[in-house]
Amino acid sequence: MSNSYSAWLATAQAIITEASPLLHRAWGQAHTVHNKGVRNIVTESDVAVEQLVLQRLREHFPDHAITSEEAGAQTSSAKVRWILDPLDGTTNFSRDMPLFCISLAAVVHDEPVVGIIHDPLRGHTFAALRGGGTTLNGQALHTSGITHLHEAMFAVDWPRDETLRRTMHGLTGKILARGRTLRALGTAALAMTYVATGWLDVYAALSLSAWDQAAAGLLVQEAGGCAATLSGAPWTIHAPDPLFTATPQLLTAFRRLQSEENDA
Repeated sequence: MSNSYSAWLATAQAIITEASPLLHRAWGQAHTVHNKGVRNIVTESDVAVEQLVLQRLREHFPDHAITSEEAGAQTSSAKVRWILDPLDGTTNFSRDMPLFCISLAAVVHDEPVVGIIHDPLRGHTFAALRGGGTTLNGQALHTSGITHLHEAMFAVDWPRDETLRRTMHGLTGKILARGRTLRALGTAALAMTYVATGWLDVYAALSLSAWDQAAAGLLVQEAGGCAATLSGAPWTIHAPDPLFTATPQLLTAFRRLQSEENDA
């Protein structure tokens, strides 16, 4: 199947390249913003990118299923499913903050085999192939190699749910006491991807969906990083509480820190 995966990746990159200008041109302009729920919005650009990508995926892969953030999940028994977030970091985008991306992954039996994260403003295309490594614009990437918490740059995302926010607040207190520094980028997909690049060392979240993490999770794994969950369960693309670290040593150290948090 590796040849198929390579072909899927090439097609996905072409589709994302076509969709990217929709966000680049719209950034900094007035937006139509709708509330989907508490702290959860959608703009006309989310929908425009989604419509284009879905159309192209259906043209190229009529036998594959698709799940997308705004359109939902297509009911299908197909072995292959594409998972799309047309605009991760919508709040940033709506406020003209230049941190957002498109995320697209192909999964086989819920295991990601192709992943792309594209930053339209910077022209960054992060890509990964199962067993084929991770690249940024064609150049190979690897995680930072950091092994100690006091050297590590952390990133988190704030859940929308108030109870989960309090839980994350408690954990971030320990992170700030033990780690080098902490970031919250407002785009889960880019934050996870930055662990793959070595720009960040640890990422943790408490309430994510498959479209937030399917592509980025593969990027981290193929760049030599570790995929886990805050709960201790094995990581899957459906895990609500993903945890990604640059090295196994950082994962072990974070587990100790998390245990201290739970005992506090």
